[in-house]
Amino acid sequence: MKVLFGINNDDTVKGIVEFYEEKYKEKIEYKNVYYFKNLIQELANGGYDRAVVLEELEKFPINNYAQIDEYLFKNIDGMTDAFDAKNIIYIASDRRKLGDEFLTKLFNLGIYTCLTAQNRTKGKVCDAINKPYLKKDVKKYYDEKNSSNVYKSAEVSELEIQRIITYYQNQNGVADRYNEIFDRIAVQYTDEQLKIIVKFLPQDVQQYLSFNNEKYKSLMIKLPTPEEKVEETKEDETPKKPQTIIKNDAKVMEIKKEPQIIEKIVVKQVNAPTQVVTEVVEKEVVKSVYEVPKDYKKIVCFVGAPKAGTTFCINAIGTFLARNKVKTAIVDVTRKRDSYTIYTYDNAGKRAIAAESLRYASNGLNEPLIYDKLSIYTGMPGEDRKTYNANLAIDTIMQNNNVILIDADFTTPPDYFRLCQEIYIVQDMDVLNIPQLTIFLRELKQRGVPMNKLRIVINKHVKCVLTAKDIIDGIATYTSFDLTMYDELFNSSTIPYYILPFDQDNYRKYVEMVYKYQNKFAIFSDDFKEALHRIINSIYPIAGIQKSSTKTNVNKSKGFNLFKKTPKVKNTEEKSGYEKEVK
Repeated sequence: MKVLFGINNDDTVKGIVEFYEEKYKEKIEYKNVYYFKNLIQELANGGYDRAVVLEELEKFPINNYAQIDEYLFKNIDGMTDAFDAKNIIYIASDRRKLGDEFLTKLFNLGIYTCLTAQNRTKGKVCDAINKPYLKKDVKKYYDEKNSSNVYKSAEVSELEIQRIITYYQNQNGVADRYNEIFDRIAVQYTDEQLKIIVKFLPQDVQQYLSFNNEKYKSLMIKLPTPEEKVEETKEDETPKKPQTIIKNDAKVMEIKKEPQIIEKIVVKQVNAPTQVVTEVVEKEVVKSVYEVPKDYKKIVCFVGAPKAGTTFCINAIGTFLARNKVKTAIVDVTRKRDSYTIYTYDNAGKRAIAAESLRYASNGLNEPLIYDKLSIYTGMPGEDRKTYNANLAIDTIMQNNNVILIDADFTTPPDYFRLCQEIYIVQDMDVLNIPQLTIFLRELKQRGVPMNKLRIVINKHVKCVLTAKDIIDGIATYTSFDLTMYDELFNSSTIPYYILPFDQDNYRKYVEMVYKYQNKFAIFSDDFKEALHRIINSIYPIAGIQKSSTKTNVNKSKGFNLFKKTPKVKNTEEKSGYEKEVK
């Protein structure tokens, strides 16, 4: 018998094994792991007859049971993808009982052996290892649950819907997993709930599922969907009303395109024996306005090696968003707490507020240091960040802001990286920092933080033999110092990336800004501002003018010009990879 344990105490595992071998006169070959991520990886390698999982395998720094259960279910679902669910013995926490909603979901996954209450003993664990429960043994508990109609509620919380939307958005438009994700969602909800959920899915997901997923098709048979209305426009005629696309009232980002000036459309037709060739010589100038719902929220982390420019990026982006009337929070969970120094230089009262602002948020109180639309949450340099309740802090801040910019370093507790939607890795041209960065990313990966959250910002970039691609390739793979171990962290050819160019004059201005405690990023060079716009729009799109070029590549224009000047795009050797990111 070969058994994989996920129990956070080696002595407990040893006691179970000894008890089993004495009772059943059978030798057990076993291994114990301490994280759900490692447990899934081990099971995927094969060779185990049983898996024994303790619900309290990992310590949770939060008291929000809904979020804890979501994290648990995600990992258990991953286990069942890699291992036969019938051979999983789940040791539930004290708050569980057979037939409750969470264990009902596990039952639907095929996990029938759940030990609760008085059954959480060595003897019961050993009995379950020897002979796991069958479906018929526990079905009655879940039949009773289903008959009570509690699980068949047609309500779905807005938070659950938003998480599903975010999970799909994190796939970056790669449709290969759309079916798998939807199938996992489908087993957790009733048809009535699913009919609510599908209305809010991103448009590309709906379109893909409508052709490729039978469950989705069956739901849509009785669910009418609104059609997009497209008004035909004759040559040289301006539409009276802007074209609007509305998606089932979903609280996701909508795009409205308003043709402002149709300069000229010339169509040349060349009659050939078998075809008509149409060439668009000039195209209309279109203003693209991104309208986001008032309750749209975005949480992103910026992290990098010391001096790479993480705090610089945070301040530049936060300052711009706030000046454009977006309620923005800078949350400093670094060890140095540079935000404390930068924003409290001139006033003892500000220092008193800033010193307690993050601790207050951790206790559910919103008392930041406020500069108009910009709120600063920080603490005294060197203060122990592990004493904060990360989940409650971010929840509190999210209720009062639209964008949360988390300033992190390699010592920041991993919960902040779990809670954010995107992680921006800031790396400069110093390649000696890359090994330290890859060690950090590998640890995040092992702790279950999805690597598809990552984006790369190459800061202070200069043209030389070291290209942006070289830097990204270096970050993409962890290599041990003795060159004996490798781990691919992400696909370097598909990850979204951005380039912030180095300019000596910009550097002079920044030095003066820090010295004078000012945030005047608008005085930076046009090239820098254009590059910064791309990062800003990936976080929170703001209305702007998008210039189109002539010929047929008009739809491939890059970025949105957010400052007053509209610089021309130069033919540089390297450009940002932001266009790879599908919103």
